[in-house]
Amino acid sequence: MTIRRALVGPVSVALAVGGCLTASNIEEHRGDGETRCYVAPYDVLWSAAEEAMRRVGLELERANRDAGVLVGRSYRPEVEDPAEMALEADQGERVAVFIEEDSVDGRGRSIWALEVVSRAIFALDPSARDWTEMVFLAIEERIPEEYVTPDEDIGACTRARGR
Repeated sequence: MTIRRALVGPVSVALAVGGCLTASNIEEHRGDGETRCYVAPYDVLWSAAEEAMRRVGLELERANRDAGVLVGRSYRPEVEDPAEMALEADQGERVAVFIEEDSVDGRGRSIWALEVVSRAIFALDPSARDWTEMVFLAIEERIPEEYVTPDEDIGACTRARGR
């Protein structure tokens, strides 16, 4: 019994730390999310994505316009100790939006791929929600209609076809 109790603490801490998704390591999941493509200026897409994340209630943790990366989280938990986080589920989710030029359409316009990755902060969180659709809807509400209208050249987007 005493040996088991001695192991539970370090194991819980190791699981909690190893299973936590940080603002930095969510980028390792790039390519695992859902991708949609748009023929719109980068500035329009960046502003729409940044505004959308706030609008749906995500707290922006990091925004790197040059790299086309936005990272937010659903909320700031009161519990910061990894050992306690292992015992508490519902630590929220991290959401990343990646904006990357994919190709150029037949009229010389850039086709931009927007990928949304939504993951639980704590890997074993059974209550984690997927923010992907909500974020895409909020982005599309903020893009002027002239850019959202489907265009046959969007089919050329390699990321939307799954490369």
